[in-house]
Amino acid sequence: MTGWVLLGRMADVDGNGRWIAGWAGAIPVLVRNFQGDLRGFRNVCSHRFARMLTEPAGKGPLRCPYHAWVYDADGVPRAIPFNDTDFHLDEAGRRALALPPIAVTATHGLVFVHADPSADAGIPLGWMAAGRTHLPDGAVIGTNGVILHRPSAGREGAC
Repeated sequence: MTGWVLLGRMADVDGNGRWIAGWAGAIPVLVRNFQGDLRGFRNVCSHRFARMLTEPAGKGPLRCPYHAWVYDADGVPRAIPFNDTDFHLDEAGRRALALPPIAVTATHGLVFVHADPSADAGIPLGWMAAGRTHLPDGAVIGTNGVILHRPSAGREGAC
């Protein structure tokens, strides 16, 4: 996937711990509010590669349902059950297993993501500022900022 994709609404990530999840093309992604800072990652646990957040929105930690690894604002696994007995991961080992980041930008009440963490946010910002209602990813935005159609919203299945 190349390009910015509409993931959801700012209202869905308006408080600490709130998150949204979806797809950037074939890549499962998530955006979470960490104390007012939106951070985005690939939505796949670095331990057993399970999709972590399976609902479109919610509130809580970035926790894998497989072995309950919990990731912090940098995507680094912090809570690892049985680390002392099974994994023996030190700080360097944990950082090596960090979730791959994605780029996130928010404008006009909408949250956009890009698989490349260094992508230029000027594209969705400029697109929305120009008053367009059809985004490059096929999403349609109403004049009041409501998402009328989002082609990847109903995607199902394994990552």
